[in-house]
Amino acid sequence: MIATFPKPRPRVPLPVPRPQGKRLPKGKPMTLVAAFRCSKGGVMLCADREENDGYTRREVDKIYRLNLTTGQVFLAGAGPSGIVTAAFADIHQDFAKAHAEGNNVWLPEQHKPLIESRLRLLHKQYKDNIKPGYLDLLIVIAPFAADRFPMVYRTELALIIPEPCYVAAGTGKTLSDYFADRLYECARIDKDSLKVLGAFILRETEKAAAGVGLGADIQFIHEGDKSVHHLFSGVVKEIQNLIPQVSESLWSDWTAKVRLPQHLAG
Repeated sequence: MIATFPKPRPRVPLPVPRPQGKRLPKGKPMTLVAAFRCSKGGVMLCADREENDGYTRREVDKIYRLNLTTGQVFLAGAGPSGIVTAAFADIHQDFAKAHAEGNNVWLPEQHKPLIESRLRLLHKQYKDNIKPGYLDLLIVIAPFAADRFPMVYRTELALIIPEPCYVAAGTGKTLSDYFADRLYECARIDKDSLKVLGAFILRETEKAAAGVGLGADIQFIHEGDKSVHHLFSGVVKEIQNLIPQVSESLWSDWTAKVRLPQHLAG
């Protein structure tokens, strides 16, 4: 008798795992905006140019400027671009109206309640869209008066907090804080050195922080005079290309200066 065996069942191909597109982490605004006090009392305001929703990227301006006859207001935002734009438009309107009515909006006792009132309305209006820590604004108030320096503020919910020397916001903040803590001396670095520092921090942050990239802008606000000196993305990139890589700088310096004692060598 010839034994018979059941026919083998057709093999069902195993599902092939497909890579899933990953959204960038939520929680902190995906950007870097930073402000540094300059040696002559002005302010260097920096921002990357990437807007990223986790799927797509596009290049945008992140530094807004309001020009009035007696001064200027600058705003750089880390957060949803629509809300940041709305915030600037509302602050612009409030400042222009108060200025036209003859108020001295350059005094802290005038502009602080003006901005905080607008921020309270903004948080109320967008309460379902603004998570805690998801909207951070840097605001520079720069009067043209010869005896006044620009004032820098960061927002904390609906409050504005003065920052005399340095402040940063966004996903690039941690790395920016690290480098600034070691390389930046408040108001002691000359303008050209500060250009290099700003370009370096933006370059290194772009490599390591989610959603930071597509170039960067640097603006010097009233540093030495009452003008604004804007370094566009191409100029910032040119400076970045001149700066040696971190590993190259460290190893060359260590090779020249670090001499291990005999019991640690070999």
